[in-house]
Amino acid sequence: MWELGKLRELRELGELGELGKLRELRELRELGELRELGELRELGELRELRELGELGELRELRELRELRELREQGERRELREQREQREQVRTLDK
Repeated sequence: MWELGKLRELRELGELGELGKLRELRELRELGELRELGELRELGELRELRELGELGELRELRELRELRELREQGERRELREQREQREQVRTLDK
């Protein structure tokens, strides 16, 4: 009888050990999934930052282009005004 009780007890302990191992494996898997989720989140954040950087660069390029166009317009205006002034001076000289 005593041996049967001991065998049952050992079997239960073995099952508990297996349950413990299964629980550990599940926890490790969950940790791995959490790590993967964290890595995915980091990758997503990096992608967002890169996209924002690219948007910033595009914005800077657009602003530079606008500034260049404004400068060119100003230079053309100056040239036109200088030409008009020379024509006025010629007209006054005649």
